[in-house]
Amino acid sequence: MIAGFNSIEGGKIYFDDKCINDVPAHKRNIGMVFQSYAIFPHMTVRENVEYGLKLRKINKDEIKEKVDKILDVVKISEYQERLPERLSGGQQQRVALARAIVIHPSVLLMDEPLSNLDAKLRLEMRSAIRDVQKKVGITTVYVTHDQVEAMTMGDRICVLNFGKIMQVDTPLNLYHKPANKFVAGFIGSPAMNLVKASIIEKNNTLFVKLSSGDLLELPKDKAEKVKNKINQEIWFGIRPENIGNRLTNPDSHLVSGKINIVEQMGNEEFVYFMIGDIQYTSRIPVEKSTGANFNEKEKFYFDMTKCHLFDIATENNVTL
Repeated sequence: MIAGFNSIEGGKIYFDDKCINDVPAHKRNIGMVFQSYAIFPHMTVRENVEYGLKLRKINKDEIKEKVDKILDVVKISEYQERLPERLSGGQQQRVALARAIVIHPSVLLMDEPLSNLDAKLRLEMRSAIRDVQKKVGITTVYVTHDQVEAMTMGDRICVLNFGKIMQVDTPLNLYHKPANKFVAGFIGSPAMNLVKASIIEKNNTLFVKLSSGDLLELPKDKAEKVKNKINQEIWFGIRPENIGNRLTNPDSHLVSGKINIVEQMGNEEFVYFMIGDIQYTSRIPVEKSTGANFNEKEKFYFDMTKCHLFDIATENNVTL
């Protein structure tokens, strides 16, 4: 819709103060980078990048100056006389990026541009695209299913689920203040622990009661926000890094669990464990590892100051 390829069923799209709903696609001045690169196989790198400028009938000297500059920015000057078949996937993506940017579009649109690259190249291109975007200063709309790409590249992220906007926010707010259960479960790796639990009151204190019967005390600020949900079911959410063990939090209230899997990640380990019949994930610094293995019992600490509670019916975060 931003590019003009699909019709708009409702609402308006503006470039600065200009509504572009009825502006034909070829007059919107957008740059598009496709998932499949879509660079011309019979043209050299330079000819590909020049193409949009020639269509705009810009004079040769200006074309040369603009192309030289953008080839340098995206770091492919040395490949300018090569045909695309002699380029790697990452180099082809740089050509597509240069071709889209050189026309200085009002908006740059990127449709999952890194999905065809291997993991190492994706990482390299992620920082390259971010660097180029900052240098040229063009508003960029970047579509991706990869949450790491979104979190590391976006200034603001719009999380969509079945065509509905779940939350528009900064990466940090999406991570630490998810508006609903979908965002909480989608953002972050490993994913947030999300389990059904209930709120109970005991001695004027509110607790989250897990399905196993274990009680986790709520801090006062969160308790205040769920006091209308006493004896009701809720979704309880807590991130893996907010679950410690008996070494990380030796003097705290600990809950007993049984180890399922331990994944060694070098400087940390992911511990998957059972409390009752529910599996949880904990992220433990390697220096705090207890060395527990499959089927062994371990004690775990839940940092309830960092937990989230979601309404069962609406799935909205009630602790924000």
